[in-house]
Amino acid sequence: MKISMKTGFLLALFVLPVLAVPQQDSLAAIVQCVSRLTPKDIPLLRQKSLRGDPQAQFMLGLAYSMGSGVKPDPAQALKWISSAAGSGHMLAQNELGSMYASGEGGFQDDSKAVEWFRKAAEQGYADAQYNLGTRYLLGSGTERDFESAARWFTKAAEQGNPNAADALGRMSLFGDGVPTDEATAAKWFRLAAETGFAQGQYDLANLYIRGQGVPQDTATALQWLTKAAEQGNPQAETRLGNILCDGAGVPKNCVKGLRWLLRAAEKGDAEGQNSLGQRYLMGQGVTKNPTAAFSWFLKAAEQGMPDAQAAVAAMYKGGDGVTQSLRNAVGWYTKAAEQDNAKAQFNLAVMVAKGEGTPRNLTLAYQWLLIAQDRGQTDPNFRALLKDSLSADQLKIAQQKAAEWLSRRP
Repeated sequence: MKISMKTGFLLALFVLPVLAVPQQDSLAAIVQCVSRLTPKDIPLLRQKSLRGDPQAQFMLGLAYSMGSGVKPDPAQALKWISSAAGSGHMLAQNELGSMYASGEGGFQDDSKAVEWFRKAAEQGYADAQYNLGTRYLLGSGTERDFESAARWFTKAAEQGNPNAADALGRMSLFGDGVPTDEATAAKWFRLAAETGFAQGQYDLANLYIRGQGVPQDTATALQWLTKAAEQGNPQAETRLGNILCDGAGVPKNCVKGLRWLLRAAEKGDAEGQNSLGQRYLMGQGVTKNPTAAFSWFLKAAEQGMPDAQAAVAAMYKGGDGVTQSLRNAVGWYTKAAEQDNAKAQFNLAVMVAKGEGTPRNLTLAYQWLLIAQDRGQTDPNFRALLKDSLSADQLKIAQQKAAEWLSRRP
């Protein structure tokens, strides 16, 4: 009987011991094989699964999860992947942990996710070690424990896992679970970056921009930012666009910079949208266009970016690029003020004191003025005038409210 190339590959996978194949290649090969399954392949797969073959069970579970050769069935996927995991198949254990973590098929259970990630991690599977580290980092299904997170990330990173290396870089930068060490952060970011991991390339570039753990070198930063941006990383696109537009340590090229900013903004990156808004508002590298500026500011503001919210408020207040609306200005200033944007807090205080777009409320105005003042945003004359307009009781209330707000500052 002639065996097709696909069927021969499938049979070869069955007879190979699970751990005889390199971990990453094994998973890639299995997923590729499962993606090509047809209904004719399922009976053989099911037969071997019923005989207790963990590799077949894992593949049958993936088939039900992916809808390859069978109709998607989360319950059957969980059943067969659980069987393989219970037999010690580490790829199945990691997949089962992921299913419980994501709640695929309605089976969400953080504690079980941790349990299965741990089983695979203890067998040395790098992806599971990274997943377990993430659980400790976030406190999902287990107590938050930075030291345990760092330990598992280190095991995964030493096997070349770029996600884990990048996570370790950030932990080393801020001293979470490991000593604060910028040079160590650079080492881990570089490891991630050199695998082609875009986030690692972006993070390494930022160290070169700031001179943290590496010599300050904008040209080298630009190289890493370009690599990350070319992979579609929106943070890198925004940073690269701003550097090129401003000529910050590199030849100025705002035409090219704006292209990167536009790419990031169109992907929904709030920083990119806000940067485009600023450039259209000021006419930096583009023809001044308040309407376009408002449009980009609004997109970023709707994502919760306080600087953009403050910009939208200012444009509503002045009727610049949009029909004037003092009520909308107050609304957006309030959103930004509640996120601790000092300029928004001060401007909100002024509008509330004057009764612009909202009922006049001197107590509330003074409260916001005190909060803004704590960030260095104030006007002594306005403060004195407003304070003199308050009764002793109003002043006390404003001071108490401001103190309460500052105690729980975002």
